[in-house]
Amino acid sequence: MTPGPSHQNPAGGVVLPLPAIDTVPPATTNAIEPFEYILHVPHDPRAVRVARTTLRAALTAHGLDELTGRAELLAGEMLTNAIVHTTGDAELRVRWSEWEVLRMTVWDSCPQPPGVRNTHPYSDSGRGLALLQLLADRWNYFSLPRGLTTTESKAVWCEITRKAPPAWG
Repeated sequence: MTPGPSHQNPAGGVVLPLPAIDTVPPATTNAIEPFEYILHVPHDPRAVRVARTTLRAALTAHGLDELTGRAELLAGEMLTNAIVHTTGDAELRVRWSEWEVLRMTVWDSCPQPPGVRNTHPYSDSGRGLALLQLLADRWNYFSLPRGLTTTESKAVWCEITRKAPPAWG
């Protein structure tokens, strides 16, 4: 390291070299580089499990272990809705941005907007969008007109960050 300007000790006598400005190492951060994965999901209920496992592997590989639980649950719910309510394949797009936001988007072949259902507390289905509202930082959908895809379709997306998840209860 090249010494920078000297500093006189106020107590007298000793001169301490200061590091040159350009030799001071930058502050280290735990920033994760942006990435994006796209997974084709066939119209098969077993494919949801494969997609969740793939998502977990990608997030773990990038050091985002703390997001895997929420991410798997939310992606699984969006994909299950796509499989149950359409007749075609789906696509899962996962993107980590430079703003430290994980956006998961599920495209499906049904142009109808998603709707939150009022379900019985003991029902074993119908809670997907309610879970999105509860666990995602943001979520929404957008329609895709014919021409951008072969048929009219839609994409449902949600975003989560590293902040603490909402309290249960």
